[in-house]
Parts: sequence; structure tokens; C-alpha cells
Amino acid sequence: MPLEWDCSIRLSSVPRSGEPYVESFELPLDGVIEHWGQSYVSRGPVHAMVEASYTGERILARVSVRAEFSLPCSRCLSETGVAIMGDLRYLFSLRSSSRENGERDSDEEMGSVLEEDGDVDVIPVDSFQSELDLSQYVWEVLLLNLPERVICADDCKGLCPVCGQNRNEVDCGCVEDDTDPRFAVLRGLQS
Repeated sequence: MPLEWDCSIRLSSVPRSGEPYVESFELPLDGVIEHWGQSYVSRGPVHAMVEASYTGERILARVSVRAEFSLPCSRCLSETGVAIMGDLRYLFSLRSSSRENGERDSDEEMGSVLEEDGDVDVIPVDSFQSELDLSQYVWEVLLLNLPERVICADDCKGLCPVCGQNRNEVDCGCVEDDTDPRFAVLRGLQS
């Protein structure tokens, strides 16, 4: 995660009424992210949006991310642009001093949110904090939405297995032998 990212929201800005508080961030991202054995080259900043609202003594935050990258096509190796969009929800539990002394939230109270939103993680936060830094969660959403493989077009022909040329650009005329070499002995028995 880039150190210069600051995705903090003031807890006092989130209305206690349950109304959502929305804040957007434009985060610089230069260079390359190495992930899934691929090199994702950033094409600009990461756009993040946080929608936070109180649910009892907890804050439910939806972190949405949008970014653009370029990486090689999995078939022909041509540079291909890809737009990343995704979101995750996080549940922040505000701990008071009594909870730190061993009291726990009731399972019933906790389960009501988790049953509705199965993709929610519960993250404890000290109640004396004035800000909630969501930078690591923006980074997590970004990484989880990076595709493992990218194809430049649905009809991409890929590279020629004989000469290695891009078959989308050149008709090399190579003849592929589709026969499995392990069956070469059987081919002689056909004649």
C-alpha cells in the first residue's frame, strides 16, 4: 500500500441517525503492482469512495474502488487496458472501556448485521479514536479485484505455437501438428 495514501474519515462526521456519510478520495498510484504473477501498470489515480453509517454502536463502511491498469494479454502478450471496479463492506465495532474489561457484544446483536451482509468483516476500533483510517481497506479492495488473466479481445488468436508471432497481426502460415507425440507409434499401425 502506498504510504502517501490518506483515506481517513472523522467519526464525528458520520451521523448517529443512521444516515450514510459519503466521502470520495483520489489516491495517487504510480508504477507497477506485482500480483497474481502479473505486472499491473497503473494508468492513473485510484478513485475510492467510502459510505459509512452507524448501525447501533458499530459503523458499517462500504469501500468502493475504481482504477485503470495495463498488462499483457494472456494469449497474445499485447498491452491491454483493464478497468478495475469493486467494493467490500466492513463493520467497525466501537469498543468502550467496559468491553475491554471482558464484556462482549451479544451474538444476537452481531448476527443481525452478519446475516444480512455475509461479506462483512468485524474490526474492533477504540471508541476514543477520532478518525478511522480506511487506506488499508481501499488497498485490499483494489488487490482483490485485480483479474488473474486479461484477454485483449474475445476473439484473440494468441501467439503461433510454431514461430511465436502474434496471429492477430500476422498470418504466418505455419502448420500446426495437432497430433500428440505420445501416440506417434499408434499412427504407424493405421497404415
